[in-house]
Amino acid sequence: MQQIPLLSSTWNYLTAPNLPGTSLAIGERHLSLITLRYRKGEFELRNLGVLRLPAGLIRPSFTEPNIANEPALIELLKKTATQSGMSRVKTLSASLPGGSARSLVITLDSLPDSRTELVQMIEWKVERNLGQKFSDLRVNYKRLRNFNGHTQWIISAVHNQVLEQYERIFAGLGWQVGLIVPQHLGEAQWLMRSGIEEDQVLLSLNNHGFEAVIVRGDEPIMVREVNCPPEERENEFYRLMLFYRDRLLPEDSHETLTKMLTIGTAAEQHKFGEVLSSALEKNTISLAPQQLGLRIDTNAPFNQFAAAGGLATMAWG
Repeated sequence: MQQIPLLSSTWNYLTAPNLPGTSLAIGERHLSLITLRYRKGEFELRNLGVLRLPAGLIRPSFTEPNIANEPALIELLKKTATQSGMSRVKTLSASLPGGSARSLVITLDSLPDSRTELVQMIEWKVERNLGQKFSDLRVNYKRLRNFNGHTQWIISAVHNQVLEQYERIFAGLGWQVGLIVPQHLGEAQWLMRSGIEEDQVLLSLNNHGFEAVIVRGDEPIMVREVNCPPEERENEFYRLMLFYRDRLLPEDSHETLTKMLTIGTAAEQHKFGEVLSSALEKNTISLAPQQLGLRIDTNAPFNQFAAAGGLATMAWG
C-alpha cells in the first residue's frame, strides 16, 4: 500500500511547495471539502461541501481503527465532493479527526552528537509520551526554534492501524492525498500563517474535552489534548493557561498572548475568552475568520471547515 506522509518533510509551516489548494477534513460529526481562492491578500471560498455524519460512523481513537463502516464513509465522501462541485477531485490534503493523531512538542537539554543518537532519543520520548511502540506508529518530526537555550522538536504520530484504514478509504475513491495532518494542526495553520510574532492560542472544543495549540510566530510551542467531561473544560483550560504563563514564556520576556481562535459556538467563544483573560489577567481577543484573512459570510459554518481551510492555505505558502 502506498505510504501517505503525515506532516511530510516538505511542510515547513509557512512554505509548503506543491500542495494543492483543495483539502478535506474528516471529523467525528462532519466532513468538509474545500477549495480556496487567494486574491488581494485574502482567501475566498471557491468550492465548499459540508456534510453531517451519522452518529458512530467515526469513532476517533489513537490506537484502534476509527471507521465503523468503510463503504458508508466512501459514499458520504462522494456525496460531499458532488455537493461542493468537486466530484472529479483527484489530488488533495486531509486532516484526521481530533484524537486520531497526536502531536507534541519535546525539549532536549542538549543536541546529541550524532543523528543516530538523536533518532534514538526522539523514539524514546515518543514511546514514553504516547505509550506506544515506535514501530507501531507513523511518526514525523521537525526541529523548532530553541527555547531558553534548549532544542525543541514538534512530533506528530498516528498509529499504523488508524492510518491504514484512512488510506484504504482514499484508495477506494481514487484520491491522491499528499499530506495528512492532525485536525488541530490544520486549524492552527490559520494562526501560524498570520505572520504575527506574539503568541496566539487555538482552542478546539469537542465532546471529549479539547485540543489546544499555542503558536509563537509561525511555529507551535505547545500542543495538548485534554480529555474531560464538557463541564470540566473551563477549569482544565484555565489550568493549562496558568502552566503556559508560568512555564512557557521566554526568559526576560513580557507576556504577549492576547489572541485566541476558538473552534466552537459563539457562546463558547465568549466563555473561554473570559477564562483566558482571567488566567492571564489581561484583556484578550477572540479571533473571527475575517481577522484571519478569510472572506466569508458571517453565517458560514467556519467551525466545521476550519481544519480543511487552514490546510488548504498551505498551497500559497
